[in-house]
Amino acid sequence: MFFSCRLAAQHDTLWVKNGNVLFGEIKGLGSGVLKMETPYSDDDFTIDYDQVDKIVLERRCLIVLVGGERLFGFLRSKEDGKVTIYSTEGTREGLEISAITTINVIKKKWINRISGYVDLGFNLTKANNQRQLNIDGGISYNGYKWFMNTKLSSLYANQDNVDQTERTNLDVQVNRLISDKWYILASGSFLSNTEQDLQGRYSGKVGAGRFLAITDKLLWGLGTGLNLNIENYDDRSLNKESAELFISSRFNMFDFKDLSLDTNIDIYPSLSERGRLRVDYNLNVKYDLPYDFYIKTSFQFNYDNQPPDTASAFDYILTSGFGWSFN
Repeated sequence: MFFSCRLAAQHDTLWVKNGNVLFGEIKGLGSGVLKMETPYSDDDFTIDYDQVDKIVLERRCLIVLVGGERLFGFLRSKEDGKVTIYSTEGTREGLEISAITTINVIKKKWINRISGYVDLGFNLTKANNQRQLNIDGGISYNGYKWFMNTKLSSLYANQDNVDQTERTNLDVQVNRLISDKWYILASGSFLSNTEQDLQGRYSGKVGAGRFLAITDKLLWGLGTGLNLNIENYDDRSLNKESAELFISSRFNMFDFKDLSLDTNIDIYPSLSERGRLRVDYNLNVKYDLPYDFYIKTSFQFNYDNQPPDTASAFDYILTSGFGWSFN
């Protein structure tokens, strides 16, 4: 009997406003949707969070409140529409259940905190034997204080009587929260681009940032710091190193129904080259499909007001593809 009670106590419990009670395992809350796995269903339940009346979750998790306050612990409802959070910072009683925007269950094994995606796009045209392949992928890690995000995108295009076009962009960024809204960051990136005669641009950034807006459906942050820039061109005499200031802003709008949008801009005024200014811009729009598949459209833009004489001042690509995400 004692063993059976322990098993029952480990189940999360959810009461919804229509009177139903669900028992199982809460997988998380994000973008206004709560996911729950039950032993009597093959697929996870997705419940609009505004329909939740009471909740009991007694496994350790990261809880984000409206305004960005982050708590680490578990939660239990004692009355309708209210919740008590038992966290490492103390107990918060009588909190409105609607004040919680995000619940991330912190998994014991670090490898289970990793998620990722990959998508492909291919175009083939008979005219001029035109072929284009674009590949996008990414891996992210979400912990209590540490966050890592890696993105890779490549494009290869070829057609008769035209030089092959290639573009590869790799970016790795690590963030460490130091308060509810402030964080420090370090990142490294690589860009090769035939349009700008760029064999490789290697960048390393350190800085700090602040979240300006955090809700259950959007995230907006602003960061700044220093960047070391190493550039290798097709003409080796143009190779150089430079120091830059960077100012960046990122806006993430997620799960408006099945649609999400992620956009960021990085502005680099040079500290070592008089008058030089670079701008990088990215936009990703994704629509979710069943079974973790999705379709996505991406736009990337790069600008340099002091390019080599043989290269263009700017380059952009617009791609679309079909992909799959995991974990």
